[in-house]
Amino acid sequence: MDADLVTRQARGVRVAVTGTAPGTMAGSSGPRATAEPAVLTVPCGPEDPAEVGQAVDAVIDRFGRLDHVVNLIAARPVPGLLMELDPLPLRAVLHRDLVMPLACVQRAYRRWMATHGGSVVNVVADVVRGGPQDAALAGLTELTEWLAAELAPRVAVHTVMPSPSIGTDAYRTAIADTLCALLSRPADPAHGPVLVLTGELVRPPRAA
Repeated sequence: MDADLVTRQARGVRVAVTGTAPGTMAGSSGPRATAEPAVLTVPCGPEDPAEVGQAVDAVIDRFGRLDHVVNLIAARPVPGLLMELDPLPLRAVLHRDLVMPLACVQRAYRRWMATHGGSVVNVVADVVRGGPQDAALAGLTELTEWLAAELAPRVAVHTVMPSPSIGTDAYRTAIADTLCALLSRPADPAHGPVLVLTGELVRPPRAA
């Protein structure tokens, strides 16, 4: 899954895509409009929170608002046992999957959402298992629950992640429907802020 999912689910609205993938024109000097006039691409590296802040600023400066933030969590596997793992790769996973999404939410909240409201959806991009990734997802679950409590009711915060029982294709299909629903109408409070997709239903993470 990539940023194309977000733009496909957002017909009729203005969308900004940030990151280092080819579609976001990494290495370019600044934001650019794509062939689709409602889509803005903003280059942004995966390591520096300051770049995330600059990307958020660029979106607000161009569009005049920022109602929804979708963070795609890369979910890249780190092979091997935790006891045999060099701590540095684990630190990189935690920085990418926890620190950078938090930096994005902080900037969006301070620049726009604190006054105007909005929503944040963190989307785990693929079905990946393993000690480092599962540790990061556990941290993402806690981060989401804390942010949801801190920012309610003005800002809704959710994370969408896969259940161990769901296959990759089914998960990618379910993401599209779930993301569209979260961005278009209030979520069912009974589900909580972390939505675990099983292919048949959405359930709280501790039931997965």
